[in-house]
Amino acid sequence: MDDGNGFDPIENPPVGDTLSSYLPRVDQFYIPEWLTVQFIANNLVSFTPLFSYGSTIISIERSKTALGFSIDICATMLIASILRVSYYLITPYEITLLRQSLVMIFIQLILLKTTLTYRPEEYKYHNLHDVESLSQLLHDVWFEYFACARPPVFSEDWKLMLKSLSLKNLVGFINKVLLVFLYKFLKFFDPSYKRFGSFWQWDDNRKFWRFLMVFAAFQLLLTFLISKVFNWATLTDWMGSAVGTLGLLIESLLPLPQIAILHKLKSVQGFKLILLVSWLCGDTLKISYLIYGAKNISMIFLTFALFQMSLDFYIGGQYIYYRFYRPSLTNEGSMPTDNDTNSEFARESFELQDFNIKTLEQYNKNTPPPGQHTRDRAYTLTV
Repeated sequence: MDDGNGFDPIENPPVGDTLSSYLPRVDQFYIPEWLTVQFIANNLVSFTPLFSYGSTIISIERSKTALGFSIDICATMLIASILRVSYYLITPYEITLLRQSLVMIFIQLILLKTTLTYRPEEYKYHNLHDVESLSQLLHDVWFEYFACARPPVFSEDWKLMLKSLSLKNLVGFINKVLLVFLYKFLKFFDPSYKRFGSFWQWDDNRKFWRFLMVFAAFQLLLTFLISKVFNWATLTDWMGSAVGTLGLLIESLLPLPQIAILHKLKSVQGFKLILLVSWLCGDTLKISYLIYGAKNISMIFLTFALFQMSLDFYIGGQYIYYRFYRPSLTNEGSMPTDNDTNSEFARESFELQDFNIKTLEQYNKNTPPPGQHTRDRAYTLTV
């Protein structure tokens, strides 16, 4: 209908109404359909490593030193992530967790490159301490409980062996042997001590990259051949369980090297609080995701995640103690300082006591060896 001016609103609608008919309605409460809580949670889980370790990379670059940061963290996360990727080839799981593994490999490679560039001299293999040999520790335990230097099959001390046989000694010996193996296991994660084959302590930086390339190629190729080419169902199931469990176990042990290095330094210098906070936030997010958001997830994922979180809380306790409590003890004179003449011996003794181990001086003072066999001891375990 004409409005008298020659303009028909039906045939010639206003320009604004024409544009609005082709555009979706947008108001302050509009949320895209793809922006769901599940979408946000999935991406937080996948890309959290970029924030957690990206801040550490920036911190190392600014300070020009990796002192206080354990390079073993890179080894732990790279090996665990490669195993998780190969596990996906056997037993597909949440794509979010696979994406997280790939992101983790990416950021850890950058962190490894940065750490190697600014690695302190004291972290290199030729400057590390020798750890007590397993044979020596077991030898000391045997001598302590059975009063003979070697088993009676190899010596004439069988009479002393028979006299010392008792249920109490046998139980003590078994407990002490288990303690020895626990001690050696924990020492493997201590970056201050030399490892067999100088694993992940090489002076030549090229060996780190060579190991990663060989390990990744071998693991992925072996998994692909068994699961996809030969299609051995029984072996595939067994290998899938082994690879998945090993990958989760290695990842859950992530905090151990950092625990060891903080204990050795007796300081949090070089260790950034933001890294610990990001670990705890990542643990909380991962556990929440596994409980409420994930599907097709084994209970073993949750078990290892809870174990890793407990170790992160332990690091939190270390941070509080070394940052706030221990300096006050040092100022009061109740703790040894680096200026003491015997500070190195004091630090070693303090560490050995943590693992219930006495040095030769302490053992001779508190528990003299049997009169029949006077000999030198390297270390002796105590319960």
